[in-house]
Amino acid sequence: MATAEKLPFSWCDVEALPDLERLRVVLEALLDEEIVAALEAGRGRNDYPVRAMW
Repeated sequence: MATAEKLPFSWCDVEALPDLERLRVVLEALLDEEIVAALEAGRGRNDYPVRAMW
């Protein structure tokens, strides 16, 4: 059974924002330190520094 949660915002408000403003909202909400740390700990190519590319 699915439950409906009350969101702290309206999707209509989000959809009405310009693309760059929506991107800014998403980037502010991300816990990017954890993402960057995980990417730096990973194995793979290191042509470019993770933090600079983020």
